[in-house]
Amino acid sequence: MRATATADDDVEAIKKVGEEYFEATNVGDPDRCIATMASDIIIMPPDRPSIVGIRQLRRLSRDYHKTFELRYRLVYDQIDVEGDLAFALATATGKRTSKSDDRVENVVWRNLWVFKRHAGGEWKFWRIMFNRDAP
Repeated sequence: MRATATADDDVEAIKKVGEEYFEATNVGDPDRCIATMASDIIIMPPDRPSIVGIRQLRRLSRDYHKTFELRYRLVYDQIDVEGDLAFALATATGKRTSKSDDRVENVVWRNLWVFKRHAGGEWKFWRIMFNRDAP
């Protein structure tokens, strides 16, 4: 008899994807961050062009991690699973410190994430859109 994942199992697996991403971010490991993303990822950041695909993300992510030291804390506000897609609202709060001049910026990122289940049942980020609370 084959075990079947429940919606609660999916929610926990999805939470772990975001947690892994932010743990990797906090230690400055862009390769670990990228491992949480689908190859056809699309990221829609505020006030910048969309990032399309893992290759473009890899280049930009490495540059970003060379520029900033990041310390974020993640809180999920909502997760809904619909088949092989899941939708999450999450808030990341923390500090972004410039490595060139030690300027510290407090940030609150509001995230809308779409996850996609891949072969073997693994969840990955598939679409990301985020913005920030006004200072």
